[in-house]
Amino acid sequence: MTAAAVATAAGADDALALVRLLREAAAAAAARDALHLRLGGLAAWPRQPHRRRLVEEALDLLRGANRIRLFSLPNADLVAVAPPGAERLREAEAVFSTLLGSGDAASPPPVARLRLPEEAAALFAAVEASLAPKTPDATAGAPPEAPQPAGPGAFAAEDLAAIERGLAGADLSSFLRQRPVCRLGPGDDGPEVAWREWRVSLPAVFAALAPASGGPASAPPWLLRRLFRSLDRRFLVALARPERAAVLGAAALRLCPASVQTPEFARFAEALGPAGRAAVAVGTRAKDILADPEGFAAARDHCRARGFRTALMDADAAVLPLLPPDRLGLDLVQLRWSPGLPAAATSLPATPGSVALTGADTAAAVGWGWERGIALFEGRLLRPRGG
Repeated sequence: MTAAAVATAAGADDALALVRLLREAAAAAAARDALHLRLGGLAAWPRQPHRRRLVEEALDLLRGANRIRLFSLPNADLVAVAPPGAERLREAEAVFSTLLGSGDAASPPPVARLRLPEEAAALFAAVEASLAPKTPDATAGAPPEAPQPAGPGAFAAEDLAAIERGLAGADLSSFLRQRPVCRLGPGDDGPEVAWREWRVSLPAVFAALAPASGGPASAPPWLLRRLFRSLDRRFLVALARPERAAVLGAAALRLCPASVQTPEFARFAEALGPAGRAAVAVGTRAKDILADPEGFAAARDHCRARGFRTALMDADAAVLPLLPPDRLGLDLVQLRWSPGLPAAATSLPATPGSVALTGADTAAAVGWGWERGIALFEGRLLRPRGG
């Protein structure tokens, strides 16, 4: 195993340990101070050994303290957690604030002091971000490029306002997309549709209502969260129409946890009736669970009390150790196929019938699913009868 691989594995262990500590602090209402250091930029200091040396000396303030726990995340971020008022934590914060500065307005601050458990959601989000797959940087070490002609601008609050105005009286039907999740066992003649997953096409919304923006990839997370909630409300209004609710049938919807507490969700539930609600699974993304565990739990219980099934959606191999499916209290887990998924097999739910494998575009994906007892798939490889 290479040094980089060892460091990544150690980072994943620390990430999991930090999540455990955050959950324990929340459960016990135990006050803690945390210092989040975004050190990914240190890789850009190869010609500043004195600055790197100062950073290492500052880290010694944390490493040598008995009551401070230090966590190294996979993306090189560090998180230090200590009882309230720890002197070493305050000293380290002052030193790092001087060394790293305040950053720029478009990026999170390089040094953040947090209070636990009140601000635990920010650290859950940091853990989830640290586990996100990295894309190769082809420009690393290359000289600066000449300025390029300006393209579409980054998504801003003005773009969000334009989209929300456009959605206010719009028929969302043109933005709705569905994809079938099929049941296919090793001995079956062919795939049969088990349910259809419905969602709003974000690229289509941007293209129609904010064409001059940089698209979804350019949107800051806080603006996207606001946009998702707005889309959820319009999405629920569209699905609650009598002509659609009557024929929705078996379905899965991906919603923000806060969206299930809205009047739009209540009207949608009423339009479906008891039998319709029993056929619908309301799903939550892994990043939403990590960002707000309590909000997720409240949303899950709210849905189940009204007769809906509940699901974890769009989960990948990296989050399975952090969100053990059998502990989430959900009816369904939707996993995204990737080459790294087989290595996470020990984290799969004990009941294979509650697992659906998405992105099953190859025979290898379907074959692996069969080996694990999975018979629910979504992907281009499957051509369901009747739809």
